[in-house]
Amino acid sequence: MGAALRREPHQLSDIAEELGNAQGGFYETSRAVANDGKKWIAVPWSVVGLQIAYRRSWFAEVGYTDGKFPETWEAYREAGKKLKAKGHPIGQTLGHTFGDAPAFAYPFLWSFGGKEVEADGKTVVLDSKETVEAVKFMVAFWKDAHDEGGLAWDDSNNNRAFLSGTISATLNGASIYIEALRKPDSYQTEKGTAMKDDILHAPLPKGPGGQFSYHVPFSNMLMGYSKNQEAAKKFLRWVNSREVFDKWFVSQKGFSVGPTTEWEKHKLWTADEVMLPFKAAARTGRFAGYEGPSTRKAAEVVTKYILTDMLAKAVQGMPADQAVKAAHAELVKIYAS
Repeated sequence: MGAALRREPHQLSDIAEELGNAQGGFYETSRAVANDGKKWIAVPWSVVGLQIAYRRSWFAEVGYTDGKFPETWEAYREAGKKLKAKGHPIGQTLGHTFGDAPAFAYPFLWSFGGKEVEADGKTVVLDSKETVEAVKFMVAFWKDAHDEGGLAWDDSNNNRAFLSGTISATLNGASIYIEALRKPDSYQTEKGTAMKDDILHAPLPKGPGGQFSYHVPFSNMLMGYSKNQEAAKKFLRWVNSREVFDKWFVSQKGFSVGPTTEWEKHKLWTADEVMLPFKAAARTGRFAGYEGPSTRKAAEVVTKYILTDMLAKAVQGMPADQAVKAAHAELVKIYAS
């Protein structure tokens, strides 16, 4: 069995390479979690894109008309401040969630120039001026613009808050919009119109360090202990083929996109302009461990919510520099092990 386990990753390289070469190449996010730098240990399946879902009419009230959205964090903070004053705060979880909290915390940090480690994947550099500035900004942003109950939210709370009309914007997959689309009579605005017609999507804003995103990739693995190696490989080729994957892709309505750039050309994207921001969202995606590789240690940082907790502790009152130092110390323990 040990030999099989060692051989197994090599057995998927042929399938993954065939798929990537035939479909325009994989997104970096898909590659990060399925390729160890030498071989494919999994076959990328899909990417769940995350964008800011926001209320078109409410943002128009504070100056963002014609589908425009704040391009920078500072502009988003100012818009959010005005919206919160009107009783329409931004909603964001800083809790221990599977997707929404890490998908916010990581690109937020990167956009200020902060990062976990250097490109070598070993040297921890979280405790930096850039990280401290990011945390300080978040503290003010939280107080000025957010629903402060978000500290306790899971991945479903922001969906319910948005659909009930208590928040103006939130980082999320397309599930909020798709649910509103599915039940137009159930989800109404305060004016009695269908909420689906008042929802738009936009990427996270840019900061002094650039603009980033963190989408959630999924892959299929073939375990080395399986007694059905050839059958499993045939299945993976079949299910990832254009004809078969197309049926699943259409069913997702853009909620889950393909792992390759080929699917940006699909006619699905002409059907609903509200979903267009998800079309190429994965092109800007990075994953845990950036600028280093997405290693097991980077995954441990995610599962322990160290970066999310760094922001949460600061908005609850811990001085920004102390919150950063505490998180940095936790990363050193992980990366030194």
